[in-house]
Amino acid sequence: MEMIFLKGVDMKKIKTFLFFISALLFGNISFSLDGIAVIDYNAIFLGTDLARERIDDLRESADYKDLTDEASSKDSERIKLAEKLKKEESTLSDSEKEDIVKKVQTLFQSIQLLSQQIQAKEQELTQKLQADQAEVVQKVVNELIKAKKIKMLLNAQALLAFDRTDDKINLTPEVVDLINKEQKK
Repeated sequence: MEMIFLKGVDMKKIKTFLFFISALLFGNISFSLDGIAVIDYNAIFLGTDLARERIDDLRESADYKDLTDEASSKDSERIKLAEKLKKEESTLSDSEKEDIVKKVQTLFQSIQLLSQQIQAKEQELTQKLQADQAEVVQKVVNELIKAKKIKMLLNAQALLAFDRTDDKINLTPEVVDLINKEQKK
C-alpha cells in the first residue's frame, strides 16, 4: 500500500528535514535547561551535620541498640533453626519439623515487629529533623534560587532520572553545605 501524500517526495529529503528539526528542538531544550535545577529534599534533611549528629545519637541510644540487638539475635536464631531443618530434614519427625517451622515463623514475626519499631524511631527522627530544619532549608533554597536565577526548581523524587553528578542541575550538595554554614551561625 502506497502512501499518497508522500508520492513523489524524496525520502532522503524527509530524513534530512527531520534531522534538522530534531537538532533544533533538542538544541532549544538543552538551551532552555538554564534556570532549571533539581534538589533532593530527603537528602537535604538527612544530609546536614545536625541530621548526622542526631542519627548517630539515635543509633547509640540504649533503646535503639536494644531493639537492633534483639532483632539481630532473633534473626541469627531463625537462621540456625532453618539450617537445622534443612540439614536434618530426613531424620526429623513430622512433629519436630512442625515445631521448628513454627519457631521460625514466630521468630520471623518478632523480627518484623522489632523492625517496625526501629523504623518508627527512624521515621520519628526524620519528621523531627524536617520540622526543625524546614525554616532554614526554605531560607537557603530561596536565596539560592535568587542568586542562581533559577526559574524552575524540581524535587528529585518527582523525576524519573537526572544527572546527580552535574552541579549545574543537582543543587542538593550545595544546599546541604549552605545549611551547615547557616546552622553554625
